[in-house]
Amino acid sequence: MTTKGEYIRGDNGYLSRAAQRGLFELPERREFLVRHVGPPPRRVLDLGCAGGDVAVMLTRLGYQVTGVEMNRRMAEEARRRGIEVVEHDLDEPLPLPDGCADAVHACEVIEHLFDTEGFLREVRRLLVPGGVLILSTPNLNSLDNRGRVLFGLPAPMWGAWPGDVHGGHIRVFNKRKIVELLQRTGFAVERIAGMNDSRAAAPLSRLPTLSRMLLIKAVKAGGQGEVQQRPP
Repeated sequence: MTTKGEYIRGDNGYLSRAAQRGLFELPERREFLVRHVGPPPRRVLDLGCAGGDVAVMLTRLGYQVTGVEMNRRMAEEARRRGIEVVEHDLDEPLPLPDGCADAVHACEVIEHLFDTEGFLREVRRLLVPGGVLILSTPNLNSLDNRGRVLFGLPAPMWGAWPGDVHGGHIRVFNKRKIVELLQRTGFAVERIAGMNDSRAAAPLSRLPTLSRMLLIKAVKAGGQGEVQQRPP
Protein backbone atom coordinates (compact mmCIF):
# COMPACT_ATOMS: atom_id res chain seq x y z
CA MET A 1 0.00 0.00 0.00
CA THR A 2 1.33 3.44 -0.97
CA THR A 3 0.61 6.63 0.94
CA LYS A 4 -0.35 9.84 -0.83
CA GLY A 5 3.01 11.42 0.08
CA GLU A 6 5.02 8.48 -1.26
CA TYR A 7 2.99 8.47 -4.46
CA ILE A 8 3.32 12.19 -5.22
CA ARG A 9 7.01 12.40 -4.28
CA GLY A 10 7.89 9.44 -6.48
CA ASP A 11 7.88 8.76 -10.21
CA ASN A 12 4.11 8.19 -10.34
CA GLY A 13 3.53 11.76 -9.18
CA TYR A 14 5.71 13.22 -11.93
CA LEU A 15 4.05 15.21 -14.72
CA SER A 16 5.72 14.84 -18.10
CA ARG A 17 7.13 17.98 -19.69
CA ALA A 18 4.30 17.82 -22.24
CA ALA A 19 1.70 17.71 -19.46
CA GLN A 20 3.40 20.56 -17.62
CA ARG A 21 3.50 22.62 -20.80
CA GLY A 22 -0.16 21.89 -21.42
CA LEU A 23 -1.06 23.33 -18.00
CA PHE A 24 1.18 26.34 -18.59
CA GLU A 25 -0.51 27.07 -21.91
CA LEU A 26 -4.11 26.83 -20.69
CA PRO A 27 -6.05 29.73 -22.26
CA GLU A 28 -6.01 32.97 -20.23
CA ARG A 29 -4.12 31.46 -17.30
CA ARG A 30 -0.84 33.36 -17.81
CA GLU A 31 -2.60 36.54 -18.92
CA PHE A 32 -4.82 36.56 -15.82
CA LEU A 33 -1.82 36.02 -13.55
CA VAL A 34 0.30 38.79 -15.06
CA ARG A 35 -2.65 41.19 -15.18
CA HIS A 36 -3.57 40.74 -11.50
CA VAL A 37 -0.42 39.75 -9.59
CA GLY A 38 0.78 43.37 -9.31
CA PRO A 39 3.89 45.08 -10.70
CA PRO A 40 7.44 43.72 -10.28
CA PRO A 41 9.61 43.46 -8.35
CA ARG A 42 7.26 41.63 -6.00
CA ARG A 43 7.93 38.51 -3.96
CA VAL A 44 5.82 35.69 -5.38
CA LEU A 45 5.31 32.20 -3.97
CA ASP A 46 4.45 29.68 -6.70
CA LEU A 47 2.71 26.85 -4.84
CA GLY A 48 2.76 23.59 -6.76
CA CYS A 49 5.39 24.99 -9.12
CA ALA A 50 6.05 21.67 -10.93
CA GLY A 51 9.08 22.07 -13.23
CA GLY A 52 9.04 25.86 -12.99
CA ASP A 53 7.31 27.10 -16.16
CA VAL A 54 5.31 29.81 -14.38
CA ALA A 55 8.17 30.66 -12.02
CA VAL A 56 10.59 31.12 -14.93
CA MET A 57 8.10 33.36 -16.74
CA LEU A 58 7.63 35.54 -13.66
CA THR A 59 11.37 35.71 -12.99
CA ARG A 60 11.99 36.94 -16.53
CA LEU A 61 9.37 39.64 -15.92
CA GLY A 62 11.30 40.87 -12.89
CA TYR A 63 9.57 39.11 -9.99
CA GLN A 64 11.36 37.43 -7.07
CA VAL A 65 9.97 33.89 -7.13
CA THR A 66 10.17 30.97 -4.72
CA GLY A 67 8.53 27.70 -5.73
CA VAL A 68 7.02 25.00 -3.54
CA GLU A 69 6.79 21.50 -4.99
CA MET A 70 6.29 18.05 -3.45
CA ASN A 71 7.51 15.89 -6.33
CA ARG A 72 11.30 15.52 -6.10
CA ARG A 73 11.89 15.18 -9.83
CA MET A 74 9.88 18.27 -10.76
CA ALA A 75 11.50 20.25 -7.94
CA GLU A 76 14.92 19.39 -9.40
CA GLU A 77 13.76 20.44 -12.86
CA ALA A 78 12.78 23.85 -11.49
CA ARG A 79 16.09 24.22 -9.64
CA ARG A 80 18.04 23.46 -12.82
CA ARG A 81 16.17 26.36 -14.40
CA GLY A 82 17.34 28.72 -11.65
CA ILE A 83 14.29 28.65 -9.36
CA GLU A 84 14.61 28.41 -5.60
CA VAL A 85 12.34 25.53 -4.54
CA VAL A 86 11.08 24.32 -1.16
CA GLU A 87 10.14 20.62 -1.29
CA HIS A 88 7.02 20.39 0.84
CA ASP A 89 3.52 18.91 1.14
CA LEU A 90 0.92 21.68 0.79
CA ASP A 91 -1.36 19.78 3.18
CA GLU A 92 1.16 20.69 5.90
CA PRO A 93 2.19 24.12 7.32
CA LEU A 94 4.94 25.67 5.20
CA PRO A 95 8.39 26.28 6.71
CA LEU A 96 8.30 29.97 5.71
CA PRO A 97 7.90 33.13 7.83
CA ASP A 98 4.78 35.23 8.19
CA GLY A 99 4.36 37.93 5.54
CA CYS A 100 7.11 36.60 3.30
CA ALA A 101 5.19 37.12 0.03
CA ASP A 102 3.46 39.95 -1.77
CA ALA A 103 1.57 37.47 -3.95
CA VAL A 104 0.83 33.74 -4.08
CA HIS A 105 0.12 31.75 -7.24
CA ALA A 106 -1.71 28.46 -6.66
CA CYS A 107 -3.28 27.25 -9.88
CA GLU A 108 -4.65 23.70 -10.24
CA VAL A 109 -3.62 22.96 -6.64
CA ILE A 110 -6.49 23.31 -4.16
CA GLU A 111 -8.56 20.47 -5.66
CA HIS A 112 -5.74 18.05 -4.77
CA LEU A 113 -5.67 18.97 -1.06
CA PHE A 114 -7.49 17.44 1.89
CA ASP A 115 -7.52 20.45 4.23
CA THR A 116 -8.49 23.25 1.85
CA GLU A 117 -9.46 25.69 4.61
CA GLY A 118 -6.17 25.08 6.43
CA PHE A 119 -4.29 25.62 3.17
CA LEU A 120 -5.93 29.00 2.55
CA ARG A 121 -5.32 30.12 6.14
CA GLU A 122 -1.66 29.20 5.65
CA VAL A 123 -1.56 31.20 2.39
CA ARG A 124 -3.05 34.16 4.26
CA ARG A 125 -0.33 33.88 6.92
CA LEU A 126 2.37 34.01 4.27
CA LEU A 127 0.98 37.13 2.56
CA VAL A 128 1.62 40.72 3.53
CA PRO A 129 -1.47 42.83 4.36
CA GLY A 130 -3.26 43.43 1.09
CA GLY A 131 -1.30 40.62 -0.58
CA VAL A 132 -2.75 38.93 -3.66
CA LEU A 133 -3.74 35.30 -4.18
CA ILE A 134 -4.15 34.07 -7.75
CA LEU A 135 -5.95 30.74 -7.73
CA SER A 136 -7.55 28.47 -10.28
CA THR A 137 -9.51 25.25 -10.00
CA PRO A 138 -11.80 23.12 -12.19
CA ASN A 139 -15.48 24.06 -12.01
CA LEU A 140 -17.87 21.31 -10.92
CA ASN A 141 -20.80 23.13 -12.56
CA SER A 142 -19.20 23.61 -15.97
CA LEU A 143 -21.34 23.22 -19.06
CA ASP A 144 -19.37 20.07 -19.96
CA ASN A 145 -20.01 18.50 -16.55
CA ARG A 146 -23.72 19.36 -16.68
CA GLY A 147 -23.97 17.57 -20.01
CA ARG A 148 -22.10 14.53 -18.73
CA VAL A 149 -24.39 14.21 -15.72
CA LEU A 150 -27.48 14.65 -17.90
CA PHE A 151 -26.41 11.76 -20.16
CA GLY A 152 -25.11 9.50 -17.38
CA LEU A 153 -21.44 9.92 -18.30
CA PRO A 154 -18.52 10.03 -15.82
CA ALA A 155 -16.90 13.34 -14.95
CA PRO A 156 -13.25 12.42 -15.64
CA MET A 157 -11.69 15.17 -13.51
CA TRP A 158 -13.49 14.05 -10.36
CA GLY A 159 -12.25 10.57 -9.63
CA ALA A 160 -14.73 8.68 -11.80
CA TRP A 161 -12.14 6.59 -13.63
CA PRO A 162 -9.73 3.83 -12.51
CA GLY A 163 -6.55 5.81 -13.15
CA ASP A 164 -7.40 8.47 -10.55
CA VAL A 165 -5.40 7.38 -7.52
CA HIS A 166 -3.47 9.36 -4.89
CA GLY A 167 -2.60 12.27 -7.15
CA GLY A 168 -6.14 12.93 -8.36
CA HIS A 169 -8.71 15.57 -7.52
CA ILE A 170 -10.20 15.00 -4.07
CA ARG A 171 -12.11 18.28 -3.62
CA VAL A 172 -14.73 19.83 -5.88
CA PHE A 173 -15.72 23.49 -6.18
CA ASN A 174 -18.16 25.69 -8.00
CA LYS A 175 -18.08 29.48 -8.07
CA ARG A 176 -20.25 29.97 -4.99
CA LYS A 177 -18.37 27.50 -2.81
CA ILE A 178 -14.86 28.72 -3.64
CA VAL A 179 -15.99 32.30 -2.89
CA GLU A 180 -17.49 31.19 0.44
CA LEU A 181 -14.28 29.36 1.36
CA LEU A 182 -12.08 32.34 0.51
CA GLN A 183 -14.25 34.72 2.50
CA ARG A 184 -14.30 32.36 5.49
CA THR A 185 -10.49 32.25 5.50
CA GLY A 186 -9.98 36.03 5.42
CA PHE A 187 -9.85 36.91 1.72
CA ALA A 188 -11.82 39.44 -0.28
CA VAL A 189 -12.56 38.14 -3.79
CA GLU A 190 -11.96 40.87 -6.37
CA ARG A 191 -12.18 39.09 -9.71
CA ILE A 192 -13.46 35.78 -11.10
CA ALA A 193 -13.10 34.76 -14.74
CA GLY A 194 -13.77 31.59 -16.67
CA MET A 195 -11.15 29.53 -18.49
CA ASN A 196 -12.12 27.32 -21.42
CA ASP A 197 -10.43 25.53 -24.32
CA SER A 198 -13.45 24.59 -26.45
CA ARG A 199 -14.89 26.19 -29.58
CA ALA A 200 -17.25 28.15 -27.32
CA ALA A 201 -14.35 29.49 -25.22
CA ALA A 202 -15.00 33.18 -25.89
CA PRO A 203 -18.66 33.33 -24.77
CA LEU A 204 -18.18 30.79 -21.97
CA SER A 205 -15.27 32.74 -20.47
CA ARG A 206 -17.71 35.57 -19.76
CA LEU A 207 -19.83 33.10 -17.78
CA PRO A 208 -17.60 31.66 -15.01
CA THR A 209 -20.44 29.54 -13.59
CA LEU A 210 -20.47 27.52 -16.84
CA SER A 211 -16.74 27.57 -17.57
CA ARG A 212 -14.44 24.57 -17.42
CA MET A 213 -12.17 26.25 -14.87
CA LEU A 214 -12.38 29.23 -12.52
CA LEU A 215 -9.65 31.91 -12.34
CA ILE A 216 -9.76 33.95 -9.15
CA LYS A 217 -8.01 37.00 -7.74
CA ALA A 218 -8.42 37.39 -3.97
CA VAL A 219 -6.79 39.84 -1.58
CA LYS A 220 -5.80 39.32 2.04
CA ALA A 221 -8.30 41.32 4.06
CA GLY A 222 -7.67 42.98 7.41
CA GLY A 223 -8.45 41.27 10.70
CA GLN A 224 -8.60 37.55 11.37
CA GLY A 225 -12.25 36.67 10.87
CA GLU A 226 -14.60 35.96 8.04
CA VAL A 227 -14.98 38.53 5.28
CA GLN A 228 -18.47 39.68 4.37
CA GLN A 229 -18.90 40.86 0.80
CA ARG A 230 -21.23 40.58 -2.13
CA PRO A 231 -20.14 37.93 -4.67
CA PRO A 232 -18.10 39.47 -7.54
